[in-house]
Amino acid sequence: MASIQVVEQLPLRVQLRDEATFENFYAKQDLEAVEQIKLAAQGKGEQSIYVSGQIGSGCSHLLQAACHEAQASGLNSVYLPLDELVGYSPAVFESLEDLPLIALDNLQSIAGDELWEEALFHMFNRVRDAGGRMIFAADKPLEKLGVKLPDLLSRLKWGLVYEFDDPDDEFKMGTLQLRGHNRGLEITADVAKYVVRHVNGDMEQMFEVLQQLDNASLSAQRKLTRPFVKAVMNW
Repeated sequence: MASIQVVEQLPLRVQLRDEATFENFYAKQDLEAVEQIKLAAQGKGEQSIYVSGQIGSGCSHLLQAACHEAQASGLNSVYLPLDELVGYSPAVFESLEDLPLIALDNLQSIAGDELWEEALFHMFNRVRDAGGRMIFAADKPLEKLGVKLPDLLSRLKWGLVYEFDDPDDEFKMGTLQLRGHNRGLEITADVAKYVVRHVNGDMEQMFEVLQQLDNASLSAQRKLTRPFVKAVMNW
């Protein structure tokens, strides 16, 4: 895993997933959102971007990809999964304005909490004044997020707002084929459909299967076919 630079007062050290890159993201119809997030990671474009989508839609992936991109551009960044931070103090938002990029994931975890919303509101203002970029992600659109502080909701609406579709089989198959291709493993649509059906749409399980198939294919020097996948996975 690639570690990221974080400010000293944060109670935990968050790590980025190595595979969470823009190259590994199957954009489908979300090309504009991906491009804007990439620009923000390079210190360009809009200062605030909000994306929403269900688990598996790629929001967390894109936030981590942005931090990888920022590092490649020589910019410091921080990725904060708020579902892991909510048990701590909102003071974790202090001094973040010194960073060019802040990626806050799972915003729904603090929505409706007065202290956290107030702290986020002030952080938003400080970062904006300092010229930094902020990318927010949640599992719900802004209007359904449950933010109680009107000024915070207003700030979140200032920037770009995107809502991703729920991950369907086409998205899952495309993601699997793209990940495979980036590993040098060609996966036909037929095989991708077969895998997606057998993992019941679970993205994390799908990636674990991909790892197993990659290892097996390399070891046996075999292309991925339905019979080969069936034999390797005991399906």
